[in-house]
Amino acid sequence: MWAKGVPMFATWLYVSSSMVSQNAEQVIGSIQSTAQSRNPVLGLTGVLISSGRHFAQFLEGPDAGLTVMKASILRDDRHRDIITLPTQAIRERRYGHWALAYAGWATAIDRVLTDAVHDNDPRELLRYMDEFVAEI
Repeated sequence: MWAKGVPMFATWLYVSSSMVSQNAEQVIGSIQSTAQSRNPVLGLTGVLISSGRHFAQFLEGPDAGLTVMKASILRDDRHRDIITLPTQAIRERRYGHWALAYAGWATAIDRVLTDAVHDNDPRELLRYMDEFVAEI
């Protein structure tokens, strides 16, 4: 979608239950590595966080690239119970410098993830992601 010559970027924010139990840091490192090579090709940028129990990821970019990535993520057996949180198209990327920023394990974030899903409200989760990216 275009508004006065300015491209709009589609967004997707989800929280899922992690199925990764053994070698979790290696598995997540592999996810990050794959995303860092694939996301630029698809025109995507974003952030991934993990609490150990859950994943949360915000992706932004063109509709076509996001559609390809969504399909891949929805088929991925490293997680289940994927819940999409409400987001809107944006004119400027939130995480434009990151093919995929990864926050590492943060068990304290589990409450934020649970609240975001329960309340269907992504604001606190997005604030956490913004703070994380600002610190790196």
